[in-house]
Amino acid sequence: MTEDVIGPLLDELGPDLYRENAFRVTGLGVHASARDIRRHAEKLRVASRFGAESAAESASGSASESAAGSALFGAAPDATEARQAAQRLRDPARRLLDELFWFWPLQPGRPDQAVAAVRRGDLGEAERVWTDAASPAGRHNLAVLAHARALDDSGAAPWPEAFAAWLRVVHDEEFWPLLEARARDLADPRLGPGTAARIRDDLPEALLTINARLAVTALRDGRRAEAEAQVAAMTGSGFDRLDGTEALRRAVEPDAARLRTIGEHAEHTADADPARGAEAAERLLDQAAPLLDVLALAHPQDGPVLRGARDDVANRVLGCVIPYANATDDWPPAVRVLERALPVAATTAVREHLSDNLDIAKGNLARGTCLFCEEQPSDEGSFLELKLSGDIQHQVGRVAWQVFTVNVPRCASCRSGHGKRRVRIHGSAFGTAAGGAALGIGALAAGLTGLGIAVLIAVAIGYVVFLGAFNNSLSKDDRAKVLEFAPIRDRMKEGGWFFGSRPPGVN
Repeated sequence: MTEDVIGPLLDELGPDLYRENAFRVTGLGVHASARDIRRHAEKLRVASRFGAESAAESASGSASESAAGSALFGAAPDATEARQAAQRLRDPARRLLDELFWFWPLQPGRPDQAVAAVRRGDLGEAERVWTDAASPAGRHNLAVLAHARALDDSGAAPWPEAFAAWLRVVHDEEFWPLLEARARDLADPRLGPGTAARIRDDLPEALLTINARLAVTALRDGRRAEAEAQVAAMTGSGFDRLDGTEALRRAVEPDAARLRTIGEHAEHTADADPARGAEAAERLLDQAAPLLDVLALAHPQDGPVLRGARDDVANRVLGCVIPYANATDDWPPAVRVLERALPVAATTAVREHLSDNLDIAKGNLARGTCLFCEEQPSDEGSFLELKLSGDIQHQVGRVAWQVFTVNVPRCASCRSGHGKRRVRIHGSAFGTAAGGAALGIGALAAGLTGLGIAVLIAVAIGYVVFLGAFNNSLSKDDRAKVLEFAPIRDRMKEGGWFFGSRPPGVN
C-alpha cells in the first residue's frame, strides 16, 4: 500500500503558501535539477560562512530574483528561510506541491519571458504573456497569480477571480497529465500513478480550507465583517458546497476541542474547590462565547453540533454553580451566573433545567436578603410576620377559612427603622385620638350629650381601625415591595385572599 503523503501536505496549506514557496524563496525554476538544488545549498553555506546580509540573495544572485515580485509575495527571505526552502526541495512530495503553487515556464528548457517578468516584479507583463499563450501551463500560472493576489493583505481581495481561475485548472484536462508527468519524473515511490488525480480531487477543499482558516482567524480577532466576507467568498467559489462545508468544519475543530477542554477544566475546578465554582463558571462563559461564535461559522444555529456545544456549556456552568451554592450559601453570584447561562442553552430540556435551578437560587436569594433595603442579609429574628386569610368555606352554621403566614425577610436595621416609624405613627394617632376625645368630653360637659357621644364613638372606631390597618409601620414604598414579594403576590393573584387572620366581613 502506498503511503498517503499528499493528503497531509494539502491539509497544511495556509495563507503563506506563496510567500513560503520553496521556488519563491530560492529563486530556482520549477524544473530545477537535483544538481541545481545542491549547488544552491552550497552557495547558501558559503554565503552564510562569509556573513552575507542575505544568504538567499547571494545564493540566487539577485534580490529581485529570490523575492520573485516581493511587492506581492513578501519581503526577501532570510538565511533561515532559504535553508528551509532548499531542504524542502529535497522532499519530492513537498516539491511537487510547491511546483503546483508556482509559475511554470510555457516551454520547459527554454528562457521564459513571463517567468523573467515575475522575477523582476513585472506581474502585468507576465499576466499578458500567459493570457495570450492560452496553454495549460499559462492557465495554471494565471490561477497562481490570481490566488496570490487574493491572499495579499495589502489590498482588496479578488476572490471571485482567484476561484474562477483555479476552477478552470481543475476542469482543464490538458493540465493534469502534465502534473502526473512531473510526479513520475520525481521518481518517488510515494508518488505513484494517480497522484495528480488525487491532488485534483482534493484541491478544491484544500483551497477553501485556506479561506476557512482566514475566516476563523478574523473572527477570533474580532474582525467579523472580514470573517463573513471570507465565508461569502467560499460560498460563491463555484466549488462543490460540501467542500466548503468540510473546510469550515475542519477549520473550527481546534475551537471545538478548546471548548470541551475549558468546560472540563471548569468542572474539575469546582469539584476540587466548590468555593471557586462561581468564578470557574463565569470564566467558562467568558471563554466559551467567542468559541461558540467561531463554531457558528461552520454549523447552523439549529444544527446538532452547535446546539450540543451550547447545551454542554450550559450544563457545565450548572455543574459549577450547584456545588458552589451548596458550599457557600452565597446566592447573588449563583443567580448572576445562571442568568448568563440561560440564553446559552439551546434545547428546551436544558433551558428548563437551568430555569428551575435559577428559580431556586432566586428564592434562596430572596430569603437571604432584606426585602426592604435589598442590601443587607436578612436576620431570622427580624423577619416581618404577616398573615393572609382566604379560601373561605361556607358550611352549615359556620364559616371556615385558611390562614397563611408569610415571613418577609428583613434585616435588623430595617426592623429598627420600621419600629421607630410605628412609634411615631402611633404617637401621632394617640395625640389625634386624645384631641378628639377631649372634644367629645367637652361636648358632654356642655350638655351636648348626643354630639359628645357621637364624637367619642367616632374617635374610638377610628383608632381601632387605624391600629388594625395593614402594618402601618411600613412606608408606601415598603408596602409596595411586600405586595410584590412572591409568596404574597402569588396568593393575591389567586384572588380571595386578604391581609389579616380573619377575612373582612366574617364574624
